[in-house]
Amino acid sequence: MRRPKNLLLRCAAVLAAGLAFSFAASGPAGAAGPQPVSPTELSKATDAARSSDALSLLGKAGGTAKAAASVARDTHPIYALNPAFVRDASAPVATFWYAATSAAQGGRTLTVFTAPDEKGAWHAVNVASGNTESRMVSAAAGGLVFTEPQIGAWYALDGTKVRPLNQSAVKSIGAKPITVAAYQDLVSSRYSDKLPGSHYNDVGTAGGYDTAAATAQIAPAGSHVLPITAIAGGVLAVALLILIRRRRSVA
Repeated sequence: MRRPKNLLLRCAAVLAAGLAFSFAASGPAGAAGPQPVSPTELSKATDAARSSDALSLLGKAGGTAKAAASVARDTHPIYALNPAFVRDASAPVATFWYAATSAAQGGRTLTVFTAPDEKGAWHAVNVASGNTESRMVSAAAGGLVFTEPQIGAWYALDGTKVRPLNQSAVKSIGAKPITVAAYQDLVSSRYSDKLPGSHYNDVGTAGGYDTAAATAQIAPAGSHVLPITAIAGGVLAVALLILIRRRRSVA
């Protein structure tokens, strides 16, 4: 019998609403990164990752059908490249995307994604195979973990330095840390013509992805389906859903 796909996209609207939290939890803090998500909010995220809704998602994620799922308490905030930073070097490098909590079921390692809705209530929204987020946090050794999802790159932000955490990041910036200013130059040249208002956006391929082909769906094994955000008129909006392959290697 074919196993269910091991990544579930559930309630993209909740995750999209949760992304608005990034502006409440981010902003200048005397450094290039956003202010951290508070311990109180992370505790709420952990509770959501252990909720009945989360367990239901885990139950649909495959593995041994009768195996009970276990969810850890190692919730980590995950950030993504900030579209505003692509335009403006004074903006925070990254904004909050979702919280990740490790889980296991039927001998499989999984990750529960949680995000707050517009009222600040946290919900389980995704289950993904593997423990990429946990491994990236460990590799970051205290740095703020963020991803450039368009290329599957993971980085640590340490003060004013951006450090690669996986091979995609090494391919992007090299094996050694670079300055935030150098990283801004890189992503500006990479994406400035693909942001909302650009020709790419007008024809439905903002970020180089065909939005018509990247609708909410059950993704292939080892993939993410998550929204990328964009700044338009000072308002956070979901620009597109993209399919992002999970990267396994760590630099």
